[in-house]
This record gives sequence, C-alpha cells and structure tokens, in this order.
Amino acid sequence: MPMSGRKTFARRTSGLVREASLLDTFAYNSSASSFVAILWFYTWVVTFAPGGNILSAIPLSLISFSIAITYAMLVATFPRSGGDYVFNSRVLHPSLGFAFNFSLVFWQSFFLAFTYYLIWLSGIGPGLHILGYLLHNTTLVNLGLTLMSPWASFLLGTLLNVFFTLLALSGTKKMLWANNVIWVLSMLGIAVSIGAMAVVGHQGFIDLFNSFMASYGGPYGSAPNPYQAVIDGARAAGYTVPPFVFSWPYVALSTSAVMWTFYSAYIAGEVKRADSVRRNLVSMAGAGVFNVVLMALFFHYLFKTFGYEFIASLSYLCSYSPEGLPWVYATEMITAFCGLVARSPLAAALSVLGISLAGTLIFVVVLYLQISRNLFAWSMDRLLPERMADVHPRFHTPIYVNLTVFVVAEVFLLALMAFPDAFWTIYGSTIIGPAFSCMFLPGITAALLPYRRRDIYEVSPIKREVAGIPIITISGVVQSAYMLFMVYEYVSWPQFGISAPLPLFLNFGMILVGFLLYWIIRAVRRRQGIDIDLAFAEIPPV
Repeated sequence: MPMSGRKTFARRTSGLVREASLLDTFAYNSSASSFVAILWFYTWVVTFAPGGNILSAIPLSLISFSIAITYAMLVATFPRSGGDYVFNSRVLHPSLGFAFNFSLVFWQSFFLAFTYYLIWLSGIGPGLHILGYLLHNTTLVNLGLTLMSPWASFLLGTLLNVFFTLLALSGTKKMLWANNVIWVLSMLGIAVSIGAMAVVGHQGFIDLFNSFMASYGGPYGSAPNPYQAVIDGARAAGYTVPPFVFSWPYVALSTSAVMWTFYSAYIAGEVKRADSVRRNLVSMAGAGVFNVVLMALFFHYLFKTFGYEFIASLSYLCSYSPEGLPWVYATEMITAFCGLVARSPLAAALSVLGISLAGTLIFVVVLYLQISRNLFAWSMDRLLPERMADVHPRFHTPIYVNLTVFVVAEVFLLALMAFPDAFWTIYGSTIIGPAFSCMFLPGITAALLPYRRRDIYEVSPIKREVAGIPIITISGVVQSAYMLFMVYEYVSWPQFGISAPLPLFLNFGMILVGFLLYWIIRAVRRRQGIDIDLAFAEIPPV
C-alpha cells in the first residue's frame, strides 16, 4: 500500500495551552522529589544497611544536580510536552525514545497506584490513630487502625483515582492548583514536624512515647520503660543495629530528593517561557536545593529527637516481630511520631496531614500529568490511535489519555493487592526502574545533541561552551555516569530487593519490551499507509 502522507502528526496543533507559571512549575518539581518518600523507605532499609547515617551521604548526592541542569537546557531546546520522549526520539532514534519512555510510563503508573494506596496505609491511618490518642477518642483510634488494613487502602485508593481523573478532565490549570494546595499543606506539615522535634527533644520524646505505649498496652506498654524495651526486644530477637556511619546505598537513596526535580519537562508545552534556560533552572535546580535543605533538617532532628538506635530497632520489630506494636509497617511509625511530638491536636493534625501528603498525594498530580503527556506525545506522533490525541476544546486536556491513565492505575492497584509479599520490592523498583528510563538516555542525548543535531544546537538558547566543549555535553556525560552509579548501588545491594532475575528484568526489561513494541507499531502503521518516520524528522507542533 502506498504511503498516504495525509498528515505528519495526529493534530495540526497540540491543543494544549501554556498556563503553568514559575510558581506552578517550582511546586511541581519540588513535589516530584518529595523527600518524605525517602524517609519512609529509609525506615525499611535501615534494618539491613551497612551503616545508618544518611546525612553523611547528602553531599555526594548533590552531583545529581547535573540532571536538573541537563533537563533545563533540553527543555529550552525542545519546549514541548512529552519530556525525554520528544528529545530522545529527535536526537538519537525514535525506537530508543519510545523504548525508554515506555518503561518510564509502566513504572510511574505503578508508583501512581502506590500514592493512592500508601496515603491510607502509612499516612492517614497511623495519623488518625495518634490523633485519637491525643483527643482520648476511641473512635478515631479504631478508624486509624482500620485504615491501616490493605483492603481499606485499596478501596479508598480507588476513590482517589476517580477523583483525580475527574480533576484531570477539568483541565491542567485545576490540576496544578490542586498540586499547589497539596504542596503548601505538605510543606506546612513538614515545618511543624521539624519544629516539634526541635522543641520536644530526645527525653521529651521518650516520655511521650512511653505514655502512648502505656495507653496502648501489650508487652511493650507494660514495661517500665517502653522506649528501652523496644531496643532490648530487637536485641533479644537477634538484631544488631548497624553502625551510625556513612553508607554508599544512602547516596543513591538521598539522591531521590534532587534527581526528580525536572518533571516540568513533561508538561513543557503547557509551561510559560519554557524556552528559557534560566527560568527552567530556577524551577528545577531551585526546587532541588529547597528539597535537600528540608531533608537535611528533618533527618537531623529525626536522629536527635527519636534516636537512631531506637528507629532501627523499632523498624526491625515492625518487619519481623510486630506483636505488641500498633504498627505493622515501619513506615507507619514516622507519621505517628510526628503527630505525637506535636502534642496539641491542631499541631498534630497539621503534622500528620503534611507528612501523609508529602509521602503520597504530593506525587499524584505530578505523575498523572507526566504519564498522560507521554501518552499524548506518542499519539501526536501516531504511535497510538489518533483518538488518543483528542483534546477538549474548552478544558484543553487530552480526554481519552486521562481515562487510560485511570484504567492503568486501577490495574496496578489490584496488582498491589494480589502480591502483598512483594510490596516493598515493587516500591524499590519504582525508584530505579523509572529513574534509569528517564535519566540515563537523556544524558547521552544531551552529550550528542551539538554533534548529531548541529542545526538545532546552533540556533538554540543553550549554545554555551567551556574550552570548546558544549556545557550540555559536559552535564549530559555527568548525568549518564551518575545514573550508572545509581543502578550499580540498587542492583548490587541485595536488600533493595531488585537483584533477583524477575525484578531485574522488570526494572530494565520494560525498555526491551518498548523497543520491540515500537517496531511492531511502525510496521502496522506502514501497512495502513502511514509513514510515522516523517514525524520524527520534526519537532512536534505547539
């Protein structure tokens, strides 16, 4: 069948509107790297780590600022929605651009489901439990315990999926407004938590914890000093607390507070002045600096107030011997403790809400828009059915793409229920899987852009060189090298749970699946008389 050549893209214009302000993108990028998720993950891996001082790893993690620098320049060169898919496919090859982006969408869909799920299991549930204790309200205590059950988390997560899909259908501006509200509440809760830990101090927390456990009862609550009983109980169970020293895996973990702050790249077609490198650096690298400072303050007071030995011991007991404890997952205890040290019901409510949001729902808008704009970019290049590129004329949002995101997220919510034993392994996979998918190849793209697409580089706002070497080439090389280090740490440390054959394939095998899928789609389109190669010779329309 001859190539019809009727049109290069599914639409003459994207139909999207540039309405995201600098504040919107700053909050959006800060949300994408919220350190509370790292905090929760830390409470799990500290049990196995060769050392426990994550603060000492932060300076090395700052090398990951190269990612924000690289993306700031790439977005200024390709200011279109779709992020790495757009510039990887235009500079390197469309099969590579699609393959890596397909893997990203797969894993981020899983992580979107996690946010719906964990808000109840590790956030609101333990938070209400503590609020009930502070208010002497048994109804709130029981409600909190109920919400910490997997089925309750699944059902309420589904309701959140419905809510955010309806919000997405009403337009990007409303989604960004919702993200700003969640971000402000999260930052307020984090600030209250840091302040409460600083004021209460170590002995104050011990007294509060002992009183709380005495009211809860059980073997620890009936002990003369429940705080010390937790430490002694873990030791009696055969646990040895790792030394409080530097540990390489924490460099990889703490990097997560910085490395995701480029996510406005995926909505670049809806960002005002996205072609400005300086503006992109403010919203990306600036958000990274903000997040790192908050993370350092939080962990400093976490160790100073709660005590490292206690945190590690309680984490071990939650995972292996939770009898007599109100928490099944170690992640639940941090939310509870932040509410406990806040003391007053109002401060505790702000703390619990902020920590709960900052570890879960703060990612929803970011992930939803990222996934949907990737799907939209695929459909613009006609890799998906053209109907997927339909944009509502009033709300300027892709209709069928948003509905697809809802279905996919719901499927992954069901998967979390079906495989509860793999809960944290899957969670760990949602870090390095998408990270490699969207950060390794763009580094290569950035390094080669001035040489493979000289025509684009010469007229772009990123034409800056040091000793004759393009700055974007330097930052791209550093970015790709750093991502290889990240992969090594996650794969070589078995406690992350992804070094086994199946998790290893899932993390990196989705790239191969995407690569094969691209060539299948291309062949099908050619049989339909559509030459999709034409689209990749151009930058997508505004």
